[in-house]
Amino acid sequence: MKYVSIPLKEYLVDPSFRMCADCVLFSGDYLELYAADAALIDTGATRTSVSMDIIRQLGVPPKGRELIEIGNELHNVDVFTVKIMLSPELIFDLDVYGLSGEGRGAVIIGMDIIGAGTLTIAPTTGKRHKGELLFPTP
Repeated sequence: MKYVSIPLKEYLVDPSFRMCADCVLFSGDYLELYAADAALIDTGATRTSVSMDIIRQLGVPPKGRELIEIGNELHNVDVFTVKIMLSPELIFDLDVYGLSGEGRGAVIIGMDIIGAGTLTIAPTTGKRHKGELLFPTP
């Protein structure tokens, strides 16, 4: 079996580091794209979420609405279908939540993507970590 390895990088978000990955988001027809160099890896997120400014840039229409829980509060959010590329061999076609508010340029990779692979995070020195996502490919 062949695997694709996605190296993770750390970004300092006071008071700690967060694991992030590069990715490119596409509209369903591949005509519009957005490159994200700090998509947050969030094992507590069931579904991947994208800020509304990115959704507008991609020109993707809403597919519907869902009631979700964010920080112990219920929110009614729009759902959009986008393509997310983590590497040229690894493109996910999935439904994402649209994030409104202060999350400009935010991409949060949830368990709908993480769960398709294996997440490894290893401590190096101090609070620093090294990580990778490993995905099987056909």
